[in-house]
Amino acid sequence: MFKVVTLIGMNFVKDYFNFNKRQERGVLVLSIIFLISICVNYFGPKYFTKVSSHFAQNAPYLSQLKTVKFEAEREKNKYKSRKSNFQHPPENIELKNLSYFDPNKISSTQLLKMGLSEYVVNNMMKYKEKGGMYKNKYDLSKIYGMEDVVYKQLEPYIQIDLPEPKKEKEFEIKKLDKLMVKKVPVPLPVIDIATADSVELLQVNGIGPFYAGAIVEYRKRLGGYLNIEQLRGLYKMDSEKYSKMIDGLSLDTIIIKKIALNSADFKTILRHPYINYETTIYLVNKRDKLGKYSALYQIKDPVHFPDSLFIKMEPYLSLE
Repeated sequence: MFKVVTLIGMNFVKDYFNFNKRQERGVLVLSIIFLISICVNYFGPKYFTKVSSHFAQNAPYLSQLKTVKFEAEREKNKYKSRKSNFQHPPENIELKNLSYFDPNKISSTQLLKMGLSEYVVNNMMKYKEKGGMYKNKYDLSKIYGMEDVVYKQLEPYIQIDLPEPKKEKEFEIKKLDKLMVKKVPVPLPVIDIATADSVELLQVNGIGPFYAGAIVEYRKRLGGYLNIEQLRGLYKMDSEKYSKMIDGLSLDTIIIKKIALNSADFKTILRHPYINYETTIYLVNKRDKLGKYSALYQIKDPVHFPDSLFIKMEPYLSLE
C-alpha cells in the first residue's frame, strides 16, 4: 500500500515539474534577473557611498574651480563693458584750446591739452615711433580710438607739411647722363675664311669651337673656298646658323689647291667633298683606259660626271 502511494506521488511531482524547452528558457531568464536584483541591492549602497565620499573629499577643489570661472566671467564682462563704452562714447565730447597743428610734429602734451584722451594720444605717438607718417588729414581718423565726433572737430585745424622729395645725388645724375648718351657701336671683326685659323674664327658671332674647326677642315678638303656659299655644305649647317655667322665672314683672297687629275692617287681624289666613291672609281678607270686625260671635258659623263658636277669641280682640277 505504501509503495503504491509513493509511486503515485512521484508520478504527480514528475508531471508537475516537467517543462518544455521554451518554459525552461523562461525559468532561466527569471533566475538571472532575480540574481542581478539581489546583487544590486547588496552591493549598490557600498559603491554609492564611495562615490559620494569621493566628491566630498574633492569639494575644496570644485569650489576653487567655481571661483576661477566666476573671476573669468567677471573680467570678460568688464572687458565687454569697457568695449561697449568705447564704441558708444558720449556724443557731447568737445575739444578745447584747438589750434592749427601738424600730426607728424605735435607732442603728446599739446594733444592732451586739446582734450584728446590718453588712449588716442598714446596710439598716435606709437604710430609715429614705428615710422608711420600722416600723409593726409584722413589718416588721422584711422587711429585706434579716434571717434568721428572728435575727428570732425580736429579736421579744420590739421595742416600737414610733408618733406620735399630728396634731390638726386650727383652720381645718379651722371649715371642717367651716361644712359642718355648714344653708344657708338664697336664694329665687329670680319674674318677671311680663306686664310683664318680656328682661333680667329671664334671671334665671329655664331661660331663656336665645332664650326671653327669644321670651316678650316672643309677648306683643306676642298682645296680652298671659291665663295662663302660653300659653307652651307658644312655638317649640320642650316639657314639659321649660316645667317648668324655670315656677317662676320668674308672671302678676300682665293687660294685654290688643285687635284692633278693624271697623277693623283685614289685617296687624294676621294678626299674631295664633291666626289664620292663611285665617281672616284670612274675617274681612275677612265684615266687607265685613256692613258691620261688630254682635256678636262673628257671626264664628263651623263651618269658618273654630269655637267652640274663638272661646273663645281673644274676650278679644283688640273691635267698635271
